[in-house]
Amino acid sequence: MIHIQSMAFGTFAEIEPLNPAFRPSYPKMRVTVDTEREPSLPEAQVLAELAGAFPGLTRHQCRAGADDGGVAAAGTRILLVPDDASANQAHVFEHVTLELLASLDDQASRLSGVTCAYTSPPERNDVFVECEDHEAGALAAWLATEIMNGVLSGVPAQPLYADVLRCARLMRAAQARVWTPRRLASGGGMSVRRAGEALGVLSRARLVHAEEFTLNFSGEPHYRCTAAGARLAAAEGIEP
Repeated sequence: MIHIQSMAFGTFAEIEPLNPAFRPSYPKMRVTVDTEREPSLPEAQVLAELAGAFPGLTRHQCRAGADDGGVAAAGTRILLVPDDASANQAHVFEHVTLELLASLDDQASRLSGVTCAYTSPPERNDVFVECEDHEAGALAAWLATEIMNGVLSGVPAQPLYADVLRCARLMRAAQARVWTPRRLASGGGMSVRRAGEALGVLSRARLVHAEEFTLNFSGEPHYRCTAAGARLAAAEGIEP
């Protein structure tokens, strides 16, 4: 499983030479993650499953890794390094975070990132992605963790995690509103059942919270975004 240890925001100019696509002094998010030492699924299989739900991953292009024997995987141009499962999982996490961030932040156009593996402990990696909006970055990182951990545990990525992203976009666009599965289904073009399942994922990740009412005539659960919690997690490195 992927575990976020901390998040931080800055320019991190020292890592810019590692990816020539980085824009000089552009804001970045650093996510320190621990990955699996013994992979529960091959990374190429994880990437193939994710690309089915997020076809934008097939348009990503790696600019580093070829010198280390990296091989493009799962019909993408994302390079995976043979016999380094931990770094590969973190690298896939990087690309999923970038894909989600670009979708959540409509102002984001071309975003770049890089993954830096630790020598010790061997399961630890620093993932850097360009990111101006701290809240969108935190949301993308926590969501990427939930999605990858679901796939690693055998949950099919499609349609569930595409629905999760669609619901997250809708809720982020109107954070003050209280949402029900029926309202999200209407706005997201999905069934009420699928909207409810997506809300379940967001709730388990603590990216939304259930609202309690004295009287609830509809009988439906009501949810609101936990945007403040995402900011706190990003600022203090607290795992939600």
